[in-house]
Amino acid sequence: MSMKPQLKGDKVICMEITDISEDLPLRRYRNDVVVREAEVRIKVGGRIYTRLFCLPSHLEELAIGHLKSEGFDPSSISNLEVEEVNPELEEYEIRVKLEKRALRKNPSKVSADMKIKKGVIFDLIKKLEEGGILYKTTGGTHVVASLNHEGETFFIEDVSRHCAIDKVIGMCIKNKKEISRSILVTSCRHTRSTMKKVIFAGFPIVISVSAPTELAIRDADEFGITLVGFARGKRFNVYTNDWRIL
Repeated sequence: MSMKPQLKGDKVICMEITDISEDLPLRRYRNDVVVREAEVRIKVGGRIYTRLFCLPSHLEELAIGHLKSEGFDPSSISNLEVEEVNPELEEYEIRVKLEKRALRKNPSKVSADMKIKKGVIFDLIKKLEEGGILYKTTGGTHVVASLNHEGETFFIEDVSRHCAIDKVIGMCIKNKKEISRSILVTSCRHTRSTMKKVIFAGFPIVISVSAPTELAIRDADEFGITLVGFARGKRFNVYTNDWRIL
């Protein structure tokens, strides 16, 4: 059995695997498509700020969104460069230079009065399922999308739910879309760590097909976010600020 993968574009690779089934007496060897994962180092001012493991795509958006979700103002980025520093080991560096006055801010309450009809939630979940191309192929990604008040939708898939959210935040910022008038839709569960990103970004409504944790619910309530979970089929739960759902 060979373990050497064959590249199939920038997002998946083809690998030989062993297929074992209770119904079959003999094991089978076959090719399978597997999603890629890379180490991405974000350097700020020449120093390593963080290491992330994610799909090696939309790396500029990743850096912008990650810094936003850490409390930095993306407009303070004076230069941003992406380099593949080690192709064999799937290693990338994102070098970010901030203006001297760049400071981390504390999160603030989301005060947007945006409201949506329940039918929009059902439509968004259907779109999220349709947009999960890599998930359908590999089963190895989270799917995240944002819908703004102009009707534009951005889709991101990633092996990391945190990086997927960062990338969508970065896409919104890069395309100059108002996050305060956008909805975040995800296939992943929400915890305090993902809710922190939502709060710093300023999404007023967050919808997921999965469950939130207690701390995610507490934070969403404290910061004025409408948190929807278990949005599947024709039902969903609203955990906080249900006044935004008509």
